[in-house]
Amino acid sequence: MFLAVFCLSVAAVSAQAPVPCSSPPQWEAREIRVDPSQKYEEKRFLVYDETMQRERIMTEIEIGSEKEIYDILILHRENKMYIVDFKTKKCNITAISRPFRPRGVIPGSKFDGEVVIGAAAIPNEHVNVLAFSGNFTGEAYTGLVSSPDCFPIQNIHFSQKYGFEQSTYYDLKVGISDPELFIPPRECAPPGY
Repeated sequence: MFLAVFCLSVAAVSAQAPVPCSSPPQWEAREIRVDPSQKYEEKRFLVYDETMQRERIMTEIEIGSEKEIYDILILHRENKMYIVDFKTKKCNITAISRPFRPRGVIPGSKFDGEVVIGAAAIPNEHVNVLAFSGNFTGEAYTGLVSSPDCFPIQNIHFSQKYGFEQSTYYDLKVGISDPELFIPPRECAPPGY
């Protein structure tokens, strides 16, 4: 009898562990990407579309004391990336060098824990945060998302090929305010177009 009660208790507790949630497929947010070892900081406005696997990024990059500003459109399904340098207004069109990566919880991740940030006893004065992690094809991943909405808060990736990448998201809004942001920049149009 004791063994049956123990097994049911273990099953009930393990059934309560959060499973990877699904983040909204389309959203806009501010993002900060850093790599302290490279003295690299990037401040971005990000428009993200997981459904069509595309991203529009307005970015300001600081490497040491140098600052650069770019407008980047990434169309994964077309395997094209458009990069416009704000200083020169020149466009560079290249193939994408890495696969599309979800910004929320990566499917197959394991639940690591839950924390509450803020005053837990006061309604609307706290956020529940879930932590997930995984190791996918040689890339270690840790992700933090809000609960129950599964909004991305922070992603950390480490791989031999790309090194350490940390992204922190804030001011996230569900949906895409201007679908025309996924049209290639006019600076990238062929001459005479």
